[in-house]
Amino acid sequence: MRKLRKAHFTLIELLAVVGLLSLLIGIFAPAFSRMMVGSKVDQMASNFKTGMEVAQAKAVASRKYVAMILPSNYDKITDPRLKPYCNGGYRLAFVTKNGTNWDFAGWVPGANWSNMADGAMLVEIKSCRDWYETPGDRTSGLKAWGSSGLAAKTDKELTGISNVTEIDVAKNGTDFIDGDLQALGKENHRGLIFTPYGGCQGTSTPKNFFFTEAVINGDTYSYPNPDNYLVLNLNTITGKVIYLASED
Repeated sequence: MRKLRKAHFTLIELLAVVGLLSLLIGIFAPAFSRMMVGSKVDQMASNFKTGMEVAQAKAVASRKYVAMILPSNYDKITDPRLKPYCNGGYRLAFVTKNGTNWDFAGWVPGANWSNMADGAMLVEIKSCRDWYETPGDRTSGLKAWGSSGLAAKTDKELTGISNVTEIDVAKNGTDFIDGDLQALGKENHRGLIFTPYGGCQGTSTPKNFFFTEAVINGDTYSYPNPDNYLVLNLNTITGKVIYLASED
């Protein structure tokens, strides 16, 4: 009766397999990494869109004004826990109108910080009046932004933050005591305010929100791939949020 002989791999064969695997990893790892980062831009924009829709729905349902607090100045945030939520992160709060000002009235119950920046950020907010070269023309503006729109953006602060509303955190003449608000610093007490009627207070001009691959790199932002971006458009009258595409 013949005995079956066990097959063994030689050292040369094992080294060849290891070498082949290393080669494949070297070829596909960068592409996989780019794919993952690209999907983060999609995820951040999608989460931000959801946040605006939830804020609008909460404002209508509660018959109150709901602010989407948007930290935008990285260096002014003193709590490391909150820094990753700068430029794209948000938290919902109730606010009240006080003359021409808006006062913080408390966080929306159950609404925690959302949309942590991780390879993708909200880097610019523009009104349509400021952006479109020709009324109704979104193609030329978006294509120009994708190729050169980040060239001058070197500081660690969201561009176009003047397009959102400053929120006062004083109560009865004294600073409102809240750990997160204090850690954000007054430069970050800003946000979008949705009304009980479904719109977004302020100018009637729609707002565009630009998301792209971005990371903090020392004292500046770094943009690995500025042509990978998404744009959300908020109709401030109706509160409707849509994606804009450069080929439109």
